[in-house]
Amino acid sequence: MNMESERNILDYIYVLVRWRRMILTCFFAVTLVTAGISLILPKAYRAYARVYPPQDTGGGLGGLSTLLQELPFNLMGLGGDAVSATEFVPVVESESVRLSVAERFDLATRYGASHQSELLDMISNRLQVDLSREQFLTISYEADSPELAAELTNAFVEELKNALERRNQDRTRAYLAYLTDRLKEAEQDMLEAERYYRDFQNKHMVLDVEAQIKTQLETASTLIGSLAELIIKRDAQSKLMTPDNPELKKLDIEIQTTREVLDDMLMGQAPDSLRSSDLGGQLPEIFKPFRQLPELGLTALPLIRDIQIQNAIYQFVKQEYEKTRFEDEKGTQVVTVLDYARPPDTRSYPRRSLMVAIAGGLSLILSCLFAFVFEALRNLTPENRAKLDAISEEL
Repeated sequence: MNMESERNILDYIYVLVRWRRMILTCFFAVTLVTAGISLILPKAYRAYARVYPPQDTGGGLGGLSTLLQELPFNLMGLGGDAVSATEFVPVVESESVRLSVAERFDLATRYGASHQSELLDMISNRLQVDLSREQFLTISYEADSPELAAELTNAFVEELKNALERRNQDRTRAYLAYLTDRLKEAEQDMLEAERYYRDFQNKHMVLDVEAQIKTQLETASTLIGSLAELIIKRDAQSKLMTPDNPELKKLDIEIQTTREVLDDMLMGQAPDSLRSSDLGGQLPEIFKPFRQLPELGLTALPLIRDIQIQNAIYQFVKQEYEKTRFEDEKGTQVVTVLDYARPPDTRSYPRRSLMVAIAGGLSLILSCLFAFVFEALRNLTPENRAKLDAISEEL
């Protein structure tokens, strides 16, 4: 088996050596022709520029931007500050950007394009846009000269910035128009909530339910304390005095009077000693019976809560309105240029060494293959040669 394998290898080497002139002639011929063609081909240069989206600093309103991202209208791209570099790719490759660059440099005449679609295809073939994992966008363009390649690449960067700024400005103004209408609605809702609460106050003579309840409880607590002191004092005196003692009777009268005053206060009525035709047997309206206080509190609670909610909404919309108006006036940076394109030092096309190497390698492979084919045809047996002649005749 080893002898047969060695003999076969030597046969292959023999075939290559025997047909060496043909193989070397093809190799040098193809190499020289390819080198000549590479010298004739027009040179092209590719310039590169790198951009990335600006970092979102969150504005100056704390967590307001975070809250905005959770709102439904942020689904339309409104109210959000963060820009992703993935949005840059379709903008750079868009038809409007390509046509703007073509118009600036009169590329239709330079490339000899007969119609717009052909021009766009020519520009797309020369334009490359690559997005890295770190969200850096590389824009490159191939042109006939290094200076033109750099100018065209920087033109695409400028058109990218202009397109994104226009889009951002349109969104900001649309959002500002929405906020203007929403601010008017929020102000109306806030004023209406305040009017409802004011009507409630006028109707029930309630300035502040919580403060009034606290004041009445403090007054009642004072009376209850005084009543407790009188009762304790009377009990102590009753052990030292007879029932008909004037001092003891005086304490009984004070206890009875204090209890009546406390009961009248709890019921919202003035004591007998304070009743007059002006009061009509009632305390002033601002002094509410204790049995009415829970109901008044429950009635006032949703009104107060509505005022607080409408005020919070108004303040929120007002802050966002001011922020958006400020951004619209100053403008926002949507693209940060890391590297502007510079004229390249070396050409990008043709790659002469690569062309010659590939052509030479392919010529060696094909010439070796032809050498084995020619050798096989040369060493055909009479029977196989007759079959080959028959095939030729049939063809």
